[in-house]
Amino acid sequence: MSVDIAERNGFSPSRLARIAPTMQGYVDRGELPGIATLVARNGEIVHRSTVGLADIESGRPLGEDAIYRVYSMSKPVIVAGVLSLLEEGRLALDDPAQRYIPELGEMQVLAGMDGDQPRLVPQTCPMTVRHLMAHTSGMTYGFFADDNWAENCWAQAGCLNADLLLRDMPGILKGLPLLFQPGERWHYSVSIDVLGLLIEVISGQTLDVFLQERLFGPLGMQDTAFWTSPENASRLATLYSRGEGDRLVAIDSPGGPFDRPRTFLSGGGGLTSTISDYWRFAQMLANGGTLNGARVLGPRTVRLMRSNHLPPQVRDYGNPPALGHDFGLGVRIIRNPAEAGELGSVGNFGWSGLASTDYWVDPAENLVGICMMQYIAPPLTGYPVHWQFRTLTYSALVD
Repeated sequence: MSVDIAERNGFSPSRLARIAPTMQGYVDRGELPGIATLVARNGEIVHRSTVGLADIESGRPLGEDAIYRVYSMSKPVIVAGVLSLLEEGRLALDDPAQRYIPELGEMQVLAGMDGDQPRLVPQTCPMTVRHLMAHTSGMTYGFFADDNWAENCWAQAGCLNADLLLRDMPGILKGLPLLFQPGERWHYSVSIDVLGLLIEVISGQTLDVFLQERLFGPLGMQDTAFWTSPENASRLATLYSRGEGDRLVAIDSPGGPFDRPRTFLSGGGGLTSTISDYWRFAQMLANGGTLNGARVLGPRTVRLMRSNHLPPQVRDYGNPPALGHDFGLGVRIIRNPAEAGELGSVGNFGWSGLASTDYWVDPAENLVGICMMQYIAPPLTGYPVHWQFRTLTYSALVD
């Protein structure tokens, strides 16, 4: 990037230049295959780097146009789609979710166990659209606790099976237990996938067509979709984890392959994208809902998305709690940078994905940061890449 562009936007070029070699260190040590980073301020890209490989076996370099499985970074995109329907008056945050998907009203809540028998009770507070967007619905994923009866039920149900259609989900969900009464707690879950179905029900369109018309087309996100076309398959970065001898090994993608059309359009984790495309989405949020003359959301709607929606009795989201953070509609929010151990501003918001992708938007500084790679860390063996990237970015901001 041009030194002039960085300086014009309040950055020290020499400090920004620390990012690429720090990322290269992870590659040189054999810890990560390849990493792409992007920083933009005031709508201008001030830093961009790619280091390492997209595919280790072939030696294919990680290019600027590499395509990534962004997994849970799909979630804010789906939330933005739901909010576009809210702007049209077609739903409200506190609408009962069963108004659109009746089976959600049949889901019962696990109140306790009598020996090995569950004690189930009806929902006392009906699940709402807000609960789904804020992960306070009582749903789960089914992989958080092997000895928990409810988690085991979800693990065995297969409600995100790659062979399903979105419309198949309700029939499975209605027989699954909620972990708590809707609105009581925060718990990461399949609720954004349920919102994908809600979009289809309200709009009358399939989720992929809806997103293309509402977001991807207007924002110029040409390489974002639920699968990678044959002509672009060579740009899809290989997915890695750690194998025998602590070596990087290529692995199959959880949820099925991304290089062919997909039956199940997972709003919670099914999108592929490039760093350039995702920057367009993030920059739209930073701009208050608009990019290059295309308005997809109103500024007050974006403000609603990045406001705290945790129940009053919940101080931090996550398990264990992410200290100093609130949670909005599909995004984490820094409430207290000191408590969070971050250099970022109050109100910095974003989210990450299973394969170590991450983005954040800082409205106070008009700043966007994105970090992309394709690495699924085994439990307790992740690297502080995202923290380092944010720290290096903020330490380079001098005006």
